[in-house]
Amino acid sequence: MHLNLPKLLATTALAAAAAATGCNTANTVQSTPWRSAGEAASKQIVTNGWLNYKANVASVREATVNGDMKRVAIDVYSDQLTTQRFSYRFDWFDDAGMPVASATSSMTSVTIKPKETITLTSVSPAPAASQWRLTLLDQKQ
Repeated sequence: MHLNLPKLLATTALAAAAAATGCNTANTVQSTPWRSAGEAASKQIVTNGWLNYKANVASVREATVNGDMKRVAIDVYSDQLTTQRFSYRFDWFDDAGMPVASATSSMTSVTIKPKETITLTSVSPAPAASQWRLTLLDQKQ
């Protein structure tokens, strides 16, 4: 069997690049306002398995505050045996799915201790903001 060394090296480099890119992908949790009866109020999209062990979404709660503002609280649990760091951001959207500007839409770094649960919270920036998305990004220690 004849091995094509340049092709093998190119394939290996491509696989390494794909693996490296995969490590920097974001996990998201978002509200699902157009759900059928019995469906969960949120859905989680995991594209980074390692981050999911560092910051695993355990529960999602929503409430209304000040009469017309939505508040979301998301419990995040770490399965790790060492302290971990990750960043997160809440983005808010109106009923049509259009972004609603928020002063708090920048990434926030947090530290989570081994086997700890922390709560990430956000309040909608305006009454028109009825949907939300939480983005979690891995931070290298």
